[in-house]
Amino acid sequence: MSVILAELGKQVAGRWAALLLLPGACYVIAVVVAVLLGHGDALDPRPLAAWLDRVAAAPASGRFGTVLIAAMGFTAASAAAGVAASAAALLVEWTWGAAGDEPVLRRFARRRGRRWDRAQAEVDAALREFAEGGGAPRAAERLRAAIARRDAVCPVPARRPTWVGDRLYAVDERVHDSYHLDLSAAWPRLWLMLPDAARAELAEARTGCDSAARLTGWGLLYLPLAVLWWPAAPIAAGVLLAARHRSRQAVAVQADLVEAAVDLYGRDLAGQLGIDCPDRLTPETGAATTAVLRKDRTNPAL
Repeated sequence: MSVILAELGKQVAGRWAALLLLPGACYVIAVVVAVLLGHGDALDPRPLAAWLDRVAAAPASGRFGTVLIAAMGFTAASAAAGVAASAAALLVEWTWGAAGDEPVLRRFARRRGRRWDRAQAEVDAALREFAEGGGAPRAAERLRAAIARRDAVCPVPARRPTWVGDRLYAVDERVHDSYHLDLSAAWPRLWLMLPDAARAELAEARTGCDSAARLTGWGLLYLPLAVLWWPAAPIAAGVLLAARHRSRQAVAVQADLVEAAVDLYGRDLAGQLGIDCPDRLTPETGAATTAVLRKDRTNPAL
């Protein structure tokens, strides 16, 4: 047991260093550079080299205790930066899951809703053209392109302030529309039934979402440094753009996997609850399953 615990401790320490300490060290170095160089000498390494020479020439720099305290302080500052990035990541994830009821977020949600409505209008127009043209290849191509543009906004009518929130919300809507199954109530039970391979895929997708949120948190931390050192602005912009791309990829994979899990194992869930489901999962079976999961005596299809 001691060997297992020691190995686990090594893995946790390595993961902590990779996720928080190393990026935190880069951030602390960026803070030091921003304070020393400022806007005037933003890209001039000479002031930084002169400061390093003064530090190295100081009498205390040759003492082991001073070096140890400096290393401990640098490590503590790096860890603190990592904790701050994790806190910012929690804020990012809260924004992703927000329903858009807050005044500021409501404005973004309405804007996304109008964008989806315009895309849906293009789909309707392309569909009419396709029907009137008798299925001409060019009309079919325009219809496919219009559907792709609409689905790029959201597969269902957009109602959330962010793309990520709408993509996750779309899974609930599509599952309910297809099976009358409440995914929020069904998912904990469904998770217990999934085979290890499916759980591993879902866990990996979730890890990707967490990583994207944490990367967004780092980008947000770099933004205030632009007040002192202008190169921090393009650094923050690059990190945030990378985080945006990574978050969309990770969330799209997670949403597809969750919906696939319902498609493949929803019938087994109904059977485990004692609901007769000899064939594919139907809206009637899904509604009965939802009623059992909610312990609800009202209309299960609501």
